[in-house]
Formats: sequence, C-alpha cells, structure tokens
Amino acid sequence: MTDKSNLVQQDQTPAYHENPPVQGPYNTQAPSAYQAIHYPPQPYPQQYAGAPYHPATNVMTVTAPQPAHRVEHVDDNMVISIVSLFFCFILGIFAILKSQEARDHKARGCYDMARVAARTAKQIAIIGIVIGCIGIVMAFFFLFVLPSLIYASVSNDISNNFSDDSY
Repeated sequence: MTDKSNLVQQDQTPAYHENPPVQGPYNTQAPSAYQAIHYPPQPYPQQYAGAPYHPATNVMTVTAPQPAHRVEHVDDNMVISIVSLFFCFILGIFAILKSQEARDHKARGCYDMARVAARTAKQIAIIGIVIGCIGIVMAFFFLFVLPSLIYASVSNDISNNFSDDSY
C-alpha cells in the first residue's frame, strides 16, 4: 500500500509556498500563498417601492434626435421663382419668398404646409412669367412694329402729297 500512496503523492502537484523570483524592475513580491479567495455572493441593491434606484447621481442622459417618421419630397419651386425674377421683378421676389417658406416648412417636417407654400410660389412665378412675356411682346410692338407702321404711313402721305399734280 505504500507504493500506491507514494504514487498518489507524486501525481499531486505540491503547494507552492515560496515567493516567486523577481523578474524585472517593476515586478513586486507576490503574496506568499496562491490560493483563491472566495467572497460571499453580494445581494442586489435594495429597491424602494416609491422611488427608482439610481446608483450614480452624476450621470447625464443624452438622447439623440429621432429621424422623422416620414420623409416626403416636396418641390419648393425655387428655380421657377428665380426665373420669374427676370420677367417680373416684384412678383419674382414674392415667389422666391414663398419658395423659401416652403423650404422652411419642409425642414420642420410640416409637409402639408410646405406643399401649400410651394403651390403658391409656383402660381406667383407663373403669373410673373406670363406678365413678363406680355410686357416683352408689348415692348417689341411699341418699339419696333408701331414706329415702322407710323413711318410707313407718314412716308406714304408725303409721297402721295408730292405725286399729286393738283396745283
């Protein structure tokens, strides 16, 4: 039996009771025994019925802005408003202001109001372009067609007066 007890003792690793050798300038002496220390299980913090548990009082909660639930495309008609500026300056200014208002409503997420402002901007811009085109046609008529008609009638009257032999 002594042989068996001898084998059992040889298979077991002996407990390390000496301090390990120092291996570097920053290594300090290890504790004398390398045994696991078992702590008793810790209880959960006590919950109070009326107030929530807040372990840290200096915690700041930051919430990120949530994306809009629906993102719609609303054309603000800024391009046609700028074009109308060249045809009728005053109506073009009002159309640009309405287009900017449509952009502001869209940025805030008020898509229905943005559509109304965009429709109004488009109507004002179209009215300005139509008035500008009518003004261009009238200016062309008064600057080129009417003077040529007047000149033609006057020159006919003068030529008729000189060709008439009724002296």
